[in-house]
Amino acid sequence: MNRTIALAVAGGVALVGVGGVGAWALADDGRGDRIERGTCAAVTYELSAEEDDGALEVSYELTSAAPDETWQIRLTQDGAVLVEGERRTDADAEIDLDAIARQSDESTFEAVATSADGRTCTATLTR
Repeated sequence: MNRTIALAVAGGVALVGVGGVGAWALADDGRGDRIERGTCAAVTYELSAEEDDGALEVSYELTSAAPDETWQIRLTQDGAVLVEGERRTDADAEIDLDAIARQSDESTFEAVATSADGRTCTATLTR
């Protein structure tokens, strides 16, 4: 039994390693808050939507390889732009964005980040 579980886990890790792109995890914390974490274009990201003081807060964090990289970022809710513009990675090679979104029974959030050298990373979350 333990060997079967170990092989299944190893197979899943190998599958993720071969693909190289995609979400690590899509989590729900039981309060309806959603988080998607993943890797793409040599960066890691986290896109989340959570209730905060009666509002719906959407957060996007991108972690790249180096500080002071330029990225064009567009964060949308059901196609409507919440945040759009150029951002630079900080001293920790991160970009953090927060936006207030409209309340909805179900929305799809998308963050598209494109680096100055043409790498593109897309994260999608449905809440």
